[in-house]
Amino acid sequence: MNISLRTQLLFRLIIFSVVLVGGTTWFGYKDVVHETQELFDAQLSRSARIILSLVQAQNNVSSFSNIQEYLDENGLAIMYINFEEYDDEQQTDDGHIYETKLAFQIWDDEGNLLVKSYNAPLEPMSKENNGYENVILDEYKWRTFSLPSKNQQYRCITAERIDVRDDLIVKISNDLFYMSIILIPALSLILYLTIDRGLKPLQYLASQINRRSEKNLDLITTDYKYSEIVTIKNALNQLLDRLKDTLAREKRITSDAAHELRTPLAAIRLHTELAKNAKNAEQKNESLDQVIQGVDRTTHLVEQLLTLARLDPNLLAKDFTEVDFSRLIIEECALLSPLAINKEIDMSFNETQSVFIDGNESSLRLLIRNLLTNAISYTPFGGTVAINLSANNTKLILVVEDSGPGIPEEDRERVMERFYRAENHKETGCGIGLSIVDRVVQMHQGSLLLTHADSGQGLKVIIEL
Repeated sequence: MNISLRTQLLFRLIIFSVVLVGGTTWFGYKDVVHETQELFDAQLSRSARIILSLVQAQNNVSSFSNIQEYLDENGLAIMYINFEEYDDEQQTDDGHIYETKLAFQIWDDEGNLLVKSYNAPLEPMSKENNGYENVILDEYKWRTFSLPSKNQQYRCITAERIDVRDDLIVKISNDLFYMSIILIPALSLILYLTIDRGLKPLQYLASQINRRSEKNLDLITTDYKYSEIVTIKNALNQLLDRLKDTLAREKRITSDAAHELRTPLAAIRLHTELAKNAKNAEQKNESLDQVIQGVDRTTHLVEQLLTLARLDPNLLAKDFTEVDFSRLIIEECALLSPLAINKEIDMSFNETQSVFIDGNESSLRLLIRNLLTNAISYTPFGGTVAINLSANNTKLILVVEDSGPGIPEEDRERVMERFYRAENHKETGCGIGLSIVDRVVQMHQGSLLLTHADSGQGLKVIIEL
């Protein structure tokens, strides 16, 4: 089952957003609770200090009766504002309903209640002589603060119903909650639109890829402004290039093979018919020998074609390792020595120490084998094949020199083509050996040079890797 990238991104981002918004709301709520408690506690203590200071100042001027008169006049001793008429707003120009949830008392050092608010009881609202305390008065929870004067003559107790704080916390929390409820869908919509717009280039790229087929491997030329899409486009273009080269190579090899196999197969059929219709054993054996030679040539051709087809630089380059090139030459010389002995060819190799190169061992072995096979095949009876290997800090130089007919200068480029054979070459072959050598050299970013042998007779092959 295929899963949409858009759906996955949207789902994960929404989950992350819900967790982030929910976490932020929760920590915001905890902070509101803490800060609200701190603020109201500070107001309690500040109110106690102001009231106590006023009482002490009044005591130095007149009697406490004057204070009570002013409290009555200002609505602190007797609450005459009817807040029920203002339930919607809970406040008027004359005051606020929260005033009914605030109280204070002034006590002297003899335990006498000197001044109080209208809603304060006649008993002390706090047992603490100094500091905060939570108490229950008239079935309500109150937060009180006691503050004695410096000379311990008076004590002021301020009180506040805790539900005042709870109301504020609930209102702020509800606002945070509703904001979160609105924010999550809005954020989800923004994320969806952003992701949808962001994936448009991918959708367009996919439509361009869908237009490609084995008959249309044109590169994607559209310019994209996003680096990620450009990276994908470049990778696809490289893949299309490799596919184009691979298909062209396979088509070329198939076409060449069909052309080259037609002649030896026709010859095999002809000699088979001749053997079948032979009038005597000598003619029959002669025809069968031709059949065997034709099968050998065809087998060699097929093997070379398969070898050429397997030489894919992109695949073999992944298997580059440190290769002992001297060892490969010695092993291939040993393998082909019977061919040289049969023709009494003197085959020599100058290097005795190991020379290493970074490359693909199997393809380098093919390079050496084809060079030596060609040299032995075209060198006449009793000739020589000399192999020289040298190396410096930057490159390896392989020289294979034989005493054969050589290759005319005008044919040296064409012999690299598949199935091309020079006119002066009478030895059997399929004309692919040097094509394989050239392919391996290119794969190792080297160079190949064909020239006359130093002796003036034969071919000298110089390879630099």
